[in-house]
Amino acid sequence: MPLQRTPMTRAESQQRTRKEVLDAAEELFLAHGLHDTTVAKIAAAAGRTQGAIYGNFTSKENVCAEVLLRRGMALLSQMWTTIAQSHRTVDDVVETMVTSWGIAVQDEQLVALLVEYALAVHKNPEQLEVSRGHLTMGLTVLGTMLDDAVPIEASAADREEATKGIASAAIGLALSQTFDLLAAEDVPRILDRTIRNWIADLSRPSGDASAS
Repeated sequence: MPLQRTPMTRAESQQRTRKEVLDAAEELFLAHGLHDTTVAKIAAAAGRTQGAIYGNFTSKENVCAEVLLRRGMALLSQMWTTIAQSHRTVDDVVETMVTSWGIAVQDEQLVALLVEYALAVHKNPEQLEVSRGHLTMGLTVLGTMLDDAVPIEASAADREEATKGIASAAIGLALSQTFDLLAAEDVPRILDRTIRNWIADLSRPSGDASAS
């Protein structure tokens, strides 16, 4: 007698739908950009109805935000795993961050999608709030990674400023590479120096966290 499959719960079904939509959307967004990708195209690629998409996401931009979040958290997870398996010295932390980031930004389609998304939602308060929440999640993980490289005497405010400074520099350098303002081989070195400057500032007895 064949085994009967256990029906999926509503939550499991919703999770499966979201994954299939995000998988299809990621492929379309990277290939065609945010503007030229429609909800109808995402639905067709995912084998779902547009209603199913709107039942899980508020808009096309919301889908894109979730795609970017998924890629970003996957990168941070990979970095964290590498750091956890290392001796967790300052060099280990910095080298892991720079190497992983350098690989990620070679995907120019991903960087271009990030720029297009930012331009599309910069006057959309609701979606901006969603993105701020995503960024806060990422900064929290990044800050945890820096704990092994930053002296325990550093204040929470200084740690937060350093984390935001490093993240902002990384994004800016990615854009500079995309627009050929900086050569690809120079960008990792600059990010490495930026991270080390922040760590050095936090190590000062005065606690001054102003990046050099």
